[in-house]
Amino acid sequence: MIDSEAKISIDKTDEGQVIVIYPQLKSWQTIALRIWVAVWSVTGLLGIMGMLRESSGDQWAYFIVFIMLWGYFLYYAIRSIVWHQSGKEYVRITAESLDYKRSWGSYGKAVSYDLETLKNMELVNLDEKAFAKAYQDAFWTVGGEKIVFDYIGKKVVFGLRLTEKDAKTVVKMIKKRGR
Repeated sequence: MIDSEAKISIDKTDEGQVIVIYPQLKSWQTIALRIWVAVWSVTGLLGIMGMLRESSGDQWAYFIVFIMLWGYFLYYAIRSIVWHQSGKEYVRITAESLDYKRSWGSYGKAVSYDLETLKNMELVNLDEKAFAKAYQDAFWTVGGEKIVFDYIGKKVVFGLRLTEKDAKTVVKMIKKRGR
């Protein structure tokens, strides 16, 4: 499986620590993803134009399904390109809380989690042979969260594409601040 890793930076502030997780792709992966989007767009548009020109009444169901599937995959491919260009994750650890923000350029909402209520912080454990693991580690997706915790009955995941070593470091830092 072809995967990619994230780059992290850790800064200490007066309030606590700020961890910034930057998505990283190798240059050939970025080029391959952009070429795929261009080819997918052109072939899809040509297919749509051909169906509009030659369509009859009984082909509209196929036409609608085609547009929906084509648009779905185009959306997620463009989303992946945008994430790898301008996305990052912010994790701020203070004595009282863990603040998390998945930022798409200047967009994104910070969520604060009380460290007293935060439970069972650990690495995401997926079977090496599972489809979910292979899909999350693929460079063309926005996924691959490596850290999970329980917060008021809800599972929260973050740490996109962190290596296991980096994920363990982040978990240790959060657990250390929470004491």
